[in-house]
Amino acid sequence: MNNRHTSLIAILTLFAKIGFSQACSTCSIDYAWITPGVYPDTLPPAIAGEFYESDITFVMQADTTIDVVGTLDFLNYHILEPVGMPYGMNVSTNLGDLPVDYDPDVSLYGCARVCGTPLVPGWYEVTVPLIATLEYPGGDQAAEYSIFLEVLPAPVVGGGFIPTITYGCDPINVDFETSIHSAGVDGFTYSWDFGNGATSSSEFPPTQTYTAIGGVTTEYIVTHTVNIDTFGYELAYATIIESGCDDCTFFGCTGLIEAEKPDLYLIITDLGINTEADAFGDTYPPVTFSLGAALDPAATYAMQMKDDDGGLAGGDDNCGSFTFGGDDVGISTLTSGSHSVEISITHPVITYTFYDTITIYPAVTEPLILIVGETIFCSGDSAILNATVIPGVDYQWAKDGDPIPGADSTSLIVLETGVYDLMVTGVGGCFAMSDTIPVIVYEQPTAPNIIVILGELTTSTVWDVQWYYAGSPIPGATENTYTPAIEGTYQVAAINGPCVAFSVEIDFVFQSIEDINISDIIISPNPNNGTFNATFSVATPQNVVVTIQNILGEIIYSASKENVFGTIIQPINLNKVESGIYFLNIKGDRGSATVKLLIN
Repeated sequence: MNNRHTSLIAILTLFAKIGFSQACSTCSIDYAWITPGVYPDTLPPAIAGEFYESDITFVMQADTTIDVVGTLDFLNYHILEPVGMPYGMNVSTNLGDLPVDYDPDVSLYGCARVCGTPLVPGWYEVTVPLIATLEYPGGDQAAEYSIFLEVLPAPVVGGGFIPTITYGCDPINVDFETSIHSAGVDGFTYSWDFGNGATSSSEFPPTQTYTAIGGVTTEYIVTHTVNIDTFGYELAYATIIESGCDDCTFFGCTGLIEAEKPDLYLIITDLGINTEADAFGDTYPPVTFSLGAALDPAATYAMQMKDDDGGLAGGDDNCGSFTFGGDDVGISTLTSGSHSVEISITHPVITYTFYDTITIYPAVTEPLILIVGETIFCSGDSAILNATVIPGVDYQWAKDGDPIPGADSTSLIVLETGVYDLMVTGVGGCFAMSDTIPVIVYEQPTAPNIIVILGELTTSTVWDVQWYYAGSPIPGATENTYTPAIEGTYQVAAINGPCVAFSVEIDFVFQSIEDINISDIIISPNPNNGTFNATFSVATPQNVVVTIQNILGEIIYSASKENVFGTIIQPINLNKVESGIYFLNIKGDRGSATVKLLIN
């Protein structure tokens, strides 16, 4: 609950218990005004629930001119309590609380301060009754003047009610909380219209469900009204408007004698009201009595108008009897013969009405994905993910939960391992996610090589291997080295998951001792740094080629020698080669031999 409303509740509760009396600090007179009157007659606006104070300066007349009689001086101004003040406000003068008497011989200036915390917004005309006493034969003259004050509604801080959410995607559930709680105080009533066809009168309304009607953005206007009825009924004032009573003699009124005027007062026995002590002596109507009496709205009250005769001539005159109901709220005029009384019964009910909008955006259809190709494949291949076309949405593909830059169409070409999904986003940020699609991409092995060393087949591939004989896999032959048992066509495959690369086929034959024309190969030093000597023996004169291959079968060195035999020393210098395993092969016209060397 916001602080303004909390303070308002506290004020309402306090005033409901102890009333509205609140003394104002001393006012200041503005002597810039010189013409008789009230300044200003319209006060600056007040705000409900906020403390307010404003000063009024009044300039009184020193005298007045009456036809026939001439100019008469004012002897006294008797100012009474105002009627029609906003609830929670009061008036004090520079001479104290009303009623007060001003002597024009002392000063023609006076002031009043209007102060307090108004509760009920509205436009108020405040009537201030007074009795102006003229020198003889003028006597007492009843009069009144008005001041005007507007009380503005309290500004709503943060809204008059609190929805858990004001927008969302179809469907959403919304809980509402009023910002003006009763805090257990009687007299609070609540009204909710949620805009979706549902209503409630609860302080704590039920959860509401909202949908986007017809699949388009839909706005719902929520209306919330709080009525605060914590004040009782009160008879604020009574004004005797007209009376046929007077104090003239049996022979009638001369109109020149002040004592001929009535001394009017009111009696309401059931309320304990008798204004005889405050009777307006020798004063013709209108005369006003500020009462402030609490009423029972179910009761009917009898009121008598009397003329105080001071016990002479058989007691006070009865100037009319009136009845009114305790719930006759407003200003009413009661009539009895030639007598009439205006009464004001107040029963303020504070009403706040608040509005808010709930916006529902249409839900987005979950995208379906069609896979073209396999989700497990080798590098160099691909899969295509095609999404269903959904009007009015944006597409965003993601890999392993991260958006793929630029991947915002209905199709995605997949080249890498990952878990892929698609988010489609519509109006209002509403979105839907596809199912996830795991893709595994295996690296395609390079084609392995086969090196024959002394009757043994060797491959240098780093992948899993499978040896083949005559096109069929050899059971259990999955090591990098294989020793053939029979002559024939051999091949090796490098394997990574479903990806396979085959070497070229070789024809393997066993060599007899007589066939070995190249032998005794020595690498010195071994290991070396790329500079070394290769020493070998050639049994019969022939041409030979010396080559060096890396583990991928690539030739990085080659040298030819013609018609050589005996012991041969071949200096070799390999510039800028990487450390690793290499193979030295010497191939002649009548045979070949291969050895391994290590460069570091």
